[in-house]
Amino acid sequence: MKDREYRRLAAGAATAALVVFGLLGRAFGADVAPVVPEAEEGADSPAGEVVTVDLDYREVGYSFINWSVPMTTRSEAFKKEPALSHGKVIRGTVRLGSPNQETAFAWDRAAGKLYLDLNRNQDLTDDPGGVFSSRTGARDYYQTFANIHLPFKTLAGAREVLVDLNFYASEQPHCSAAMRWFWEGKLTLQGEEWQVGLIENRLDQSPSLEASNLLLRRWAERNQAFSGQLYSESSSAFAFSDKLFFGQRAYRLKRADLAQGDKAGVRLRFAEQRPKLGELKITGDYVHRVTMQGQPYRVVIDQPAGLVKVPTGSYSSVKVWLKKGEVEASLDERARSSAARITIDEKKPAVLTAGGPVTNSVSVSRHGKYLSLNYQLVGAGGAYQLANQDRSHPPEFTVYQGDKKVGSGKFEYG
Repeated sequence: MKDREYRRLAAGAATAALVVFGLLGRAFGADVAPVVPEAEEGADSPAGEVVTVDLDYREVGYSFINWSVPMTTRSEAFKKEPALSHGKVIRGTVRLGSPNQETAFAWDRAAGKLYLDLNRNQDLTDDPGGVFSSRTGARDYYQTFANIHLPFKTLAGAREVLVDLNFYASEQPHCSAAMRWFWEGKLTLQGEEWQVGLIENRLDQSPSLEASNLLLRRWAERNQAFSGQLYSESSSAFAFSDKLFFGQRAYRLKRADLAQGDKAGVRLRFAEQRPKLGELKITGDYVHRVTMQGQPYRVVIDQPAGLVKVPTGSYSSVKVWLKKGEVEASLDERARSSAARITIDEKKPAVLTAGGPVTNSVSVSRHGKYLSLNYQLVGAGGAYQLANQDRSHPPEFTVYQGDKKVGSGKFEYG
């Protein structure tokens, strides 16, 4: 939240009481399921169970990644063009996947129209499926065009994929693609059903697992929106790792292409492993998911209850999410020094301090004649950031001097 300067309180005013009406407060809670410790065995080795899951192409009605798209502009007209507005027209090419996938375009800003040369013949009049209207209206500097299918080189071969394109008319015009597709499958392990997805998120290079995110959550949650940005993990998606520990078991992942006639997909193979295990004690409440990245495993812990077992090793990246109903909060990485690195060994439990209870908190600082108020949601391990915030209903505050109400307001997002 941005600091909000409250001008009506002079620096010499008497001490005032501050009441904050936050979003979570002491009511923050979550249903948690116990994690059953797994029997510890020897060195990392195959354990017998091998499960494969076939991932099919899926489109969704929301975007979960925004990536910059290479754009080249040009001043001259194309071979054939529709009737365009005078001025405020930007022409050029956008590139998805590789140089031979360049697509010519004409962006008519005044009309709020985008023309794409989908058959790549430099003729913008013979592509009936290549004309799009701005979802944001005829704004001068920013327009969004939705539901565009463009050719893309994927892990399973070339195909058309669904994106929204955002165009910006700055001094140097540029474009970004909001991706609305991924590979999805249903995985059943130990009697539990999971949604597994691969999110390809490199638009300017050849596709690879290393540049993908792995979506992993309960099958019952499969229709909920998620975020999948490679460098900004969500509770559902994180950078792909071929050595994964989740559901209290360790797996080695391998990928293969899946081709059935004209249908292309991706197959993932989960081979169970038996690494050495140590204990991790999570001290806080309401923890929805913990992810830890280190050597050798990416560890995913769902709804832990106290003491859990995880592979031994050193984990330098630890992320924590709390959840109640539809409300989710993540531990602010800038303030989680206690969770910066965790080492798991076989001798004694490691400790992760994170979770609830959480408290709505406000820090107050004085700058001359002004008071600066800053809202924080504070719990075990530090401050938490609300995910998917409803910015139309920000936290509110009220200021009292004694029993007299002297001011109130809302915090601003920032």
